[in-house]
Amino acid sequence: MRASTFLLYLTTLIQCIIATPITNLPNEDEALDILQGRAATFAITGVPGNVYPRLEVRQMYSQQPNQFTLLLLGLQQFMAQSQANQLSYYQIAGIHGVPRVNWDGVAQCSACSGTDGYCTHNSVLFPAWHRAYLALFEQEFMAAVNTIAASFTNAAQKSAMQAAAATMRFPYWDWAAIPPSGGPNLPAIVSNKYVNVTNPNGAVTQIINPLFRHDFTSTSDLVYSPFVFWNVTLRYPSSNDPTAFSVEANATSAFNNIRTSLQDQIYQMFSTCTDYLHFSNDDAGSSTTTCSNSLEAIHNTVHDVAGGGTSTISGGHMTYLSEAAFDPIFWLHHMNVDRFFALWQAINPNSYGASQVASGATWTIAQGSTQNSNSPLTPFHRDTTGDFWTTNLVRNWSTTFHYTYPEFADSNGSPAAINSYINKLYGPSATATAGSSKRSAAPLDTADIVPRAAFAEPTAAPAAPAPEPESAPMLSERAANGRLASNGSSYQYVANIRTSRYSLDGSYNIYLFLGNPVSENPASWVIDRNLVGTQGIFSQPGMDMTNMDPNVVVSGSIPLTRALTAKLSGGLLGSLAEAVVTPFLAQALEWRIQGPDGAAVDPNTIPSFEVSVIASTSTQPASEAELPVWSVPTVLESVTHGKAGGLNASAS
Repeated sequence: MRASTFLLYLTTLIQCIIATPITNLPNEDEALDILQGRAATFAITGVPGNVYPRLEVRQMYSQQPNQFTLLLLGLQQFMAQSQANQLSYYQIAGIHGVPRVNWDGVAQCSACSGTDGYCTHNSVLFPAWHRAYLALFEQEFMAAVNTIAASFTNAAQKSAMQAAAATMRFPYWDWAAIPPSGGPNLPAIVSNKYVNVTNPNGAVTQIINPLFRHDFTSTSDLVYSPFVFWNVTLRYPSSNDPTAFSVEANATSAFNNIRTSLQDQIYQMFSTCTDYLHFSNDDAGSSTTTCSNSLEAIHNTVHDVAGGGTSTISGGHMTYLSEAAFDPIFWLHHMNVDRFFALWQAINPNSYGASQVASGATWTIAQGSTQNSNSPLTPFHRDTTGDFWTTNLVRNWSTTFHYTYPEFADSNGSPAAINSYINKLYGPSATATAGSSKRSAAPLDTADIVPRAAFAEPTAAPAAPAPEPESAPMLSERAANGRLASNGSSYQYVANIRTSRYSLDGSYNIYLFLGNPVSENPASWVIDRNLVGTQGIFSQPGMDMTNMDPNVVVSGSIPLTRALTAKLSGGLLGSLAEAVVTPFLAQALEWRIQGPDGAAVDPNTIPSFEVSVIASTSTQPASEAELPVWSVPTVLESVTHGKAGGLNASAS
């Protein structure tokens, strides 16, 4: 026991002797618990100092090599901290789900038994809760980075590294934009196991890439199997055995195949979701026909695709709500989700915050309680006296937590400026690549660059990056004839999906195809050439449903226009007019469901499952500073008539 801890323990012990019978003396752990309860709360302030941008991870690698070296070394040190430390990587990740413990003295509510962690899902608090969560993570990560930068023994390298750390923030991974340099959507700098990096002593050393996995010292408190047996985080696990390893090639192929669908979903969300309640979360009660998708719903899909899973092997940590935050890709993913939140705020400045009844309990939020923009974002304290952050208090991310994103750092942040970035990155004719911005970061002088991190050659040659699917060309390359309505507006077709979140006891995926999938093996659906898009349902097998609503229905949507335009270009459709597309979709549109165990699921067995198709038109923006405006949609009931799980499926 450290001297300071011993003195505190002794003081507490003396007080207990005075007030407590001798038979009830606390042991050391109990005394420390008493002390922790009396201690000041931890203030989450973000990284102190000026405001600097969170860069796209590939942008950081190519433009700020010293920061990328610090990313690896700082994350490695952060992950190595004792799991008993409240501010360790393990305990901060554990806030999201398991282990089932209090954090910073914020106790479980009396009506919250059986819950995993504090995270808010299918909740209006989803965007803001995760913003405060990321600020905590970034604050402690940067503390590790500054320690590393100061430890370089070579004076010139130390100076360069401290200069890099002074303007650094944790990066994001943009999984929806075109990858730079023709690379895979899941960057090799995230999926490669080994990396050669310059240590503070100047030596180049091979380490396990901390963006690839986190290593546990104990997994006994992770509750669920097989996670209690895996001592590292996994993506697409090779087996359920303790010796399992990640099959990253599967994750790479999957993200290559769904990228354009993610791009279209993001663009539709920005174009049609102008109300905070609808934008913020996937609860079907907060969706509309035009805005059936949400930031949370799209985020769910990335979780499920990152973790994988088959009919015989569990998904990895990212697949499941209670385990996800231990995988380092979680933080890259959620930084991007927060970026989309910030972009949406900029183009919708008059819509922020909403009220919603909690459909399920968290560690501190009781089912049925009303949550709004003044509700505490537990367990995140904004000061040392126990006050919590709220949705209203985290509205301005830059002044509150001292970070921003390249789109704001390189513009005036106006709706017009941000719309321009959205069009260039995610519009139907997008050409900008992930991490690109109007102005590149100032290049470093060659003399100031500490030898760049280099990724070791894998033991086997990696698969070549999958080409973009034939069904998803850029709109600028598509046939113009038949694409536009007589008034010059663009035809739009979307499949809306509603389904029960918890009915299958775990995360599951819904896949939409034009034509039947090439194979009926569910493991192949995410890379099928006929795939239009997927919706991931983010849950946890074995959850205690005592204080959860088992009938929660979530919603999402998958745009169909890109795939239909490809059929137009290929001569399989005469035009995109509703009279032509409707009978085509009635024949060609198919969907499949892959359950939590990786097996196919009959849509008729899922309560509330429904696929519907809408048709709309959207205006042609007068400039890149505008987004399209959609017309009131028409529901095409005949497209799904007679199909299992389709709207009007049982109609005569």
